[in-house]
Amino acid sequence: MSKIYFLVAVFVVIFFTQCDTPQPFLEAQDEVIPTQVETHGKLVALIDNNISSYYIYKGQPRGFEYDLLKWFCQDHDLQLELKIVPHFDFILDSLKSGIGDVAAANLTITKERLERVRFTPFLTKTRQVIVQRLPAHHYRLSKRELNSYLINDVLELDGKVVHVHKESAFYKRLSNIANENGLDIQIAEVDPDIDTDLLVKMVADGLIDYTILDENIARLQAGLYKNLHVETPVSLTQAISWAVRKDSDSLHLLLSNWIEEKRDSRKFNAIYRKYFHPTKATLADIQSNFNLQSGGKISEFDTYFKTHAASISVDWRLLAALAYHESRFNPEATSPFGAAGLMQVVPNTAARFGVEGDEIFNPERNVAAAVGFLGYLYNYWRKKLEDHSDVDKFVLASYNAGLGHVIDARNLAASFNLDTDQWHGNVEQMLLNKSNATYYNHPVVKNGYCRGSEPVNYVNRVLGYYNQYVMFTGEDS
Repeated sequence: MSKIYFLVAVFVVIFFTQCDTPQPFLEAQDEVIPTQVETHGKLVALIDNNISSYYIYKGQPRGFEYDLLKWFCQDHDLQLELKIVPHFDFILDSLKSGIGDVAAANLTITKERLERVRFTPFLTKTRQVIVQRLPAHHYRLSKRELNSYLINDVLELDGKVVHVHKESAFYKRLSNIANENGLDIQIAEVDPDIDTDLLVKMVADGLIDYTILDENIARLQAGLYKNLHVETPVSLTQAISWAVRKDSDSLHLLLSNWIEEKRDSRKFNAIYRKYFHPTKATLADIQSNFNLQSGGKISEFDTYFKTHAASISVDWRLLAALAYHESRFNPEATSPFGAAGLMQVVPNTAARFGVEGDEIFNPERNVAAAVGFLGYLYNYWRKKLEDHSDVDKFVLASYNAGLGHVIDARNLAASFNLDTDQWHGNVEQMLLNKSNATYYNHPVVKNGYCRGSEPVNYVNRVLGYYNQYVMFTGEDS
């Protein structure tokens, strides 16, 4: 098993974002910890990285918990900040320690958990089932022959090894079944670094024989792995909910009222069906776009982004964010203005960096051309700006609107006694003002009118995708 864990450690790369990785067990603090909702108008949600709660799909964040959290925050004019918990076993400890305001990760309500946290009304109901592997050529077997291979009743787990996480509700359930029925169920504690998706893959690949999952998650996994059987229950129906700290009265009330109001709505049911009853086409797309082993693949072009980003000393995920915004990762994309390929490079610019003709539709060559241009822009702005903290914003705006318009905006900032090295509220504002004749006719402006809202929105969107990708892949990826 140690060999398996070594391989897993190579692939699993999930970290907290915007904070230090917590220690495995975090002591709950005695004092009242104010929520970010109360102090900063944002909801900090602790979430699990898997194909039901949260993942990146074709460059976009998705997931049942993610969609609901985003909906809740939109309804309450809150900013949503996600923090991926590297080990699901520690999500409640992290919640109690104040790292987040709400734990949103397909949590089953149990008596032991109720002593530690406060749950919202249920979001969904499910039951626990055994995840086991079907025999080879199972479709050729009769029902009687097939049943002889499978665990069809929980009592048949006697003498079997079942792999589950120690802090999961499944561990407690198996322990109770064994004690109540005098069974010798060998419960193997799974290393916290092995997430649910990888644990299921280990069953499908024959590395382990059994695990336990909530049925809604298990059925989704069975859609991805056709050799899995998920029909044998080990529990009665149980509630799935979100958790907050026991002292979070106002947030608990806000979440509870919203869940009670939305749970039976058409939109809520549509979100549930999208993730737990996906179409065959959606399942195929998830299978090809979500790498269950790496936990950090954004697109099939990541290798190109990583290779070329290193040449200009930028984060490869910024290139991925730019590519997603430009083409939605479509290497055949074209625009009415002549831009082409993955990074939407204009042919003249591509030729300037050695990419000619149809080469522009070759993903690797397209990235090379774009990075050549980006390198030119970084070189320019790194020399011009004394403070480099906003250099990415200057470069992205220049990539979108043209270098001349951003230079004009910086010159305008100097003319109006603003900080020429700071983007927000300074150069950004002057770029917005370049759609106003008073500004685009100013003597320092050399490039005339610009619809400044487009590059300003472009910068915000690309950096928004970038922040999502950093969170998804881990700070040090």
